Amino acid sequence: MSRNQTAVDAGFAHLTAQIAWNQEVAQAVAESSPEHQKVLAAVQTWQRARLDGTYADLRQAERYQAACEFFLDELYGGRNVAERDKQLDRAAPIMKRFLPDHLLGAVGDALRLQAMSLLFDYELAGHLIGCRQIDQEVYSEAYRAQGDWAGRRDQLRLIHELGYLLGETVRHPMIHRLIRLMRTPAKLAGVGLLQRFLQEGLDAFAVMGVPDHFLETIKDREQEALVAMESGQTQPFGRWIGNGPEPIKVARSTES
Repeated sequence: MSRNQTAVDAGFAHLTAQIAWNQEVAQAVAESSPEHQKVLAAVQTWQRARLDGTYADLRQAERYQAACEFFLDELYGGRNVAERDKQLDRAAPIMKRFLPDHLLGAVGDALRLQAMSLLFDYELAGHLIGCRQIDQEVYSEAYRAQGDWAGRRDQLRLIHELGYLLGETVRHPMIHRLIRLMRTPAKLAGVGLLQRFLQEGLDAFAVMGVPDHFLETIKDREQEALVAMESGQTQPFGRWIGNGPEPIKVARSTES
């Protein structure tokens, strides 16, 4: 069966646009001040600890462990993926040739979520320059200073939609098998990290099966915390992690 060229072209255009955006955000971070970068690292460290606590129940269930790592750590939680992203330009034409159009769109959405999450973290860090440590109260104050509530809700919507798209994709064994078979060719072409990223995402959702509980739990908890921060609460994650996680001291680039 021939592929719908219009759909392929649309998926590829979306993918390349998100590649460009990822590169723009990464360049902005790389060109920022050492102080800003150190605060960003502290934000992401604290945030990953916060996510660990908020979703401890999901992480303890074998069914959801891989999905937590893929979604919460890699796409939402600020994991450093600079080396993988260097492969994006080389990988795009390969993916256009071999991936079905809906999976091209899914990869584009994953990259959009990655860029969006990094940009939000970067902007959040800008509001925290000069602070001594990061805890729930300080984090919430920075969220309110940033104030992009519509953008944050779009981020959560994207997580939700991408998760269901991946869940639908693994219901087609031939596609999942195709990604596995691309492992050696992708490595030889210098895009092995990107292939592994795709395989790990699909493997995680294959293990999980029906993703409803996983995705609805993330949506409900993150939306509840977002409303709490928007309304001025200082412990927006208290329902799940109490006063935690431990405050992260913010390293300073110069002695005061």
